[in-house]
Amino acid sequence: MIKRIVVCFLICFCFYSEDAFAQTKKIDSTTTIYNDIHELSQKNKFNKFIYKLLFRSSALKVENLIPEKKHIEKPLITNETNGKIIRNIYIETLDPFGQSVKNEAKKPRNGFERFGNVTHIKTKEFTIRNLLLFKKNSLCDSLLLKESERLIRSQRFVREVLIQPIGIENSKDSIDVKIRVLDSWTLIPTGSLSSNESSFKLTERNILGFGHLISGNIKNRFDTKEKATYAQYSINNIKNTYIRLDLEYAKEYNNDSRRSININRPFYSVIAKNAGGFNFENRLQTEQFPTSAIYIPQVISYDFQEYWYGRSFKVNALTNPERYFNNMILAITYNQKKYGLVPDEILDPTNFFSTEKNWIGMIGFSKQKFYQDKFIFNFNITEDIPYGENISLIIGQQQKNSTTRMYSGINISYGRKFLFGYASGFAEWGSFYNSGITEQTTFKTGFNYFSPLLFWGKWRFRQFVKPTYVWGNNRDDSFKDRLSLLDDDGLPGFDNRLSGVQKWTASFQTQSYIPGSWYGFRFSPYFNMTLGSLADTKALFSSKVYSKFSIGALINNDFLVFNSFQISFSYYPTIPFDGDDITRFNSFENNNLSLYDFQLSKPAYIRYN
Repeated sequence: MIKRIVVCFLICFCFYSEDAFAQTKKIDSTTTIYNDIHELSQKNKFNKFIYKLLFRSSALKVENLIPEKKHIEKPLITNETNGKIIRNIYIETLDPFGQSVKNEAKKPRNGFERFGNVTHIKTKEFTIRNLLLFKKNSLCDSLLLKESERLIRSQRFVREVLIQPIGIENSKDSIDVKIRVLDSWTLIPTGSLSSNESSFKLTERNILGFGHLISGNIKNRFDTKEKATYAQYSINNIKNTYIRLDLEYAKEYNNDSRRSININRPFYSVIAKNAGGFNFENRLQTEQFPTSAIYIPQVISYDFQEYWYGRSFKVNALTNPERYFNNMILAITYNQKKYGLVPDEILDPTNFFSTEKNWIGMIGFSKQKFYQDKFIFNFNITEDIPYGENISLIIGQQQKNSTTRMYSGINISYGRKFLFGYASGFAEWGSFYNSGITEQTTFKTGFNYFSPLLFWGKWRFRQFVKPTYVWGNNRDDSFKDRLSLLDDDGLPGFDNRLSGVQKWTASFQTQSYIPGSWYGFRFSPYFNMTLGSLADTKALFSSKVYSKFSIGALINNDFLVFNSFQISFSYYPTIPFDGDDITRFNSFENNNLSLYDFQLSKPAYIRYN
């Protein structure tokens, strides 16, 4: 028994020896250490068991100790296949560990990898088939093959996908299509911790291989000992229609609750002609109404329903290949919010919380394409980056408080990949009209940039920048018609009682990708700084600037069997109503810097947030 304990100690000690920090002999020492561990593991069955539990035998291939067959890259989807008949479609889904869509000879080499694959339920063949934009016996279109590949890759349960036309022997007019899909590990636990609250969330993104999602979240407040729960069930594609079903339930703090059902079909691709959906929601929530001295809680409730439909029309001549990407969109939305419980009149003198009905129409032009890149939000994984342009005109009518108001707005966005990096921006303006007077005007503009892949030796970097500005004029006097720093583009963690009528936020992130492996580990550290300011009556740039600083890392290991995970720590110099010098664990995620989408969808008023 003592001998076995010593063996375990030696294995663990190899990770923390002082030699691990030597820079000049990093590669050689890594090879020697893992090779010695490998030889030591062959001494007896117990050593083999410990080795298989902790290490991948394929890790030795990382250091070129085991030769690997070379895989020759070939162009897969080309225009030469256009017009040929698709005779058969072969679909193969792969377990997440130790396999590759490009290298069919690659197999799991580690016992723990094989165990992980056994416990994983692969994506069903019909789940992938339902995502395809082409069918058996149809004519091959390279655009549809590429777009199908992108749509499959966009699924959160897929890591990689390869669609490859294959010639048929003795046939000049027919081809087969082979599809290989590498699954992701889809059971994802996440959580966060601060001085006054904890949160734990568990998500399964591919139930039984059907592509369905189920998620649950539990939060706890330490001071009041309150609990909050959240549950979601989603079907992202019903029978190849791209209709998505979302069911949500939340039991929140203060006995608040929310239940909703949403059935929606967006313009999921440039080839989609029809879109639409409907949504029902019931909500009971406690609002804190500010007075001169204190906040007074009031319980409100409402039922919300919404219906919308959109139609896409191709622009340009049939012979123009760009017509696939140029679309004119016509769409209309009707929604109604009906209140059950409303606050006392003295707390809501403008009747902001009152029943309303809205008709919203849109006409617009949209052009969207994608290019593929790596090392953006993930480590060496192909990502589809949207670019293009759109412009839309919004016309609406609102009935509220026995008053009918008209609405007009405009939305413009543009994005491209340049030599100096990827850049996109947008500008939005909208306003209600009541007896010739503009009311609740909103102006919003934003910019999104990330640099080309920068190199410092073999170390890769990208720089991200995302500023936004929002301005409002003649807004309702209700505190609910105010801006807050607490939103997706702002400063998560701030109390929404801090408000104003205009704001700016700016997020700067340096993302790094450390080359190769460092004693088996791959690191993708990042640093994020987010700034923001609110103003009400005074000039915006003379208002106090609030900030948040976050550091974190995506961590992978080529030798250990554990998959990648993420950690982050955030520091807030001050948070109004909470205090100063606040630190929070995992309050920031590396994907907060989302990119704009250039595909028009459901008509809506310009959001004031």
